[in-house]
Amino acid sequence: MNNFTVVILAGGRGKRMNSTLPKALCDLLGQVLIYYPLKEVLKLKRYLKEIIVVVGYKAEIVEAEVKKSFPNETKIRFAYQEKMLGTANALEIACKKINSDNVLVLCTDTPLIRFQTLKNFISSFLAKKLVCSILTAELKGDNSLGVILRDKKGRVRGIKEKISFNSKAIREVTSGEVNSGIYCFKNKTLKENLSKINKSNRKKEYFLTDIVEILYNNQEKLSTYSLDREDEILGINNQKDLWKVNKLMRLKVLETLVTRGIKVIDPDTTFIEEGVKIGKNTTIYPFTFVEKGAIIGTNCSLGPFVRIRGNSSIGDGAQVGNFLEINRTQIGKKVRVKHFGYLGDARIADRVNIGAGTVIANYDGKVKHKTNIGEGAFIGSDTVLVAPIKIGKGAVTGAGSVVIKSVKSNTVVVGVPAKPLKKSACR
Repeated sequence: MNNFTVVILAGGRGKRMNSTLPKALCDLLGQVLIYYPLKEVLKLKRYLKEIIVVVGYKAEIVEAEVKKSFPNETKIRFAYQEKMLGTANALEIACKKINSDNVLVLCTDTPLIRFQTLKNFISSFLAKKLVCSILTAELKGDNSLGVILRDKKGRVRGIKEKISFNSKAIREVTSGEVNSGIYCFKNKTLKENLSKINKSNRKKEYFLTDIVEILYNNQEKLSTYSLDREDEILGINNQKDLWKVNKLMRLKVLETLVTRGIKVIDPDTTFIEEGVKIGKNTTIYPFTFVEKGAIIGTNCSLGPFVRIRGNSSIGDGAQVGNFLEINRTQIGKKVRVKHFGYLGDARIADRVNIGAGTVIANYDGKVKHKTNIGEGAFIGSDTVLVAPIKIGKGAVTGAGSVVIKSVKSNTVVVGVPAKPLKKSACR
């Protein structure tokens, strides 16, 4: 069954995004746009022979980003579209590298598509023995997707792009069924007909959608596979589209976390990027922001009002928040950091208590310095730790201390600058 080549069209510039980056590299919840369709198609192991990513505009940085996101994936190859001549031209270039029986085509800007949908789509295509199948959905409201045209017998006869609508075209449309830009093809038929597509008079490009009318006129066997979840095919053409899809993707990520045993108090005010790992029984309070790459343990409490940056980790049973930023910091088990502060470039051992208002001054204007806090240490409220510094196991800092030198284990320091507290002063 692994006789499908997946082609992802990622060569476009995306002018309407008003960005200096190719559309494929637009940020969506901490990942580049192309990451999402690639992640889903890589799950098609039963069918998947290889993936060809067609790159064009700023091809070298798109290719580099894909390799960075999937560093050990050997099934991904690249094809290069030197001139931006449209989707049909891009696919024709990819076809020169394809030797499988079937082709699944996706665009880089459909990040909400799910593996299960693609699996069902392929299964339907094979079961019906089609030469072409189009993934479609009924969309309400304004959208820029092409509309499916059918003949009197209900057979698919073409796709009409909305940018080319006139009064006659509007009369031809009988429903809101739209094209997702996702197709299955028999490779042989695809190669035989791509060259028959004519260049658009308006945009001077070759549109893949035109192949549907060609196949219909050739009386080839083609059909559609209609989706119930129309949000999966929402595309991104501008920043407003990106905003809408970002919200849906954010909820999708939270939905996945909830099914794994994480408690999210308010999804509308919780922001977890794709690629964050969170253990079971952890509770996430409102206005919590967690960036990709962060690792959160089990039975933790996050927030409210906490930002956990990438390359940070929170150990099992830790409590972090309110009004707190954690940056490039590893926090051990059962640590308590419950009231406003900044922890940066630090390693904090188990069972440490960080008092309210604690700040790690990790930057001297040139270099970010490290801080190590030993097991069971107690950092008093409003302490400033001036890195590089080590706080020993069981050490204590008094409230308001400015610690500029390392503190030995089981030692109490107080003052500005902080100095060891004499035993007589403790009586």
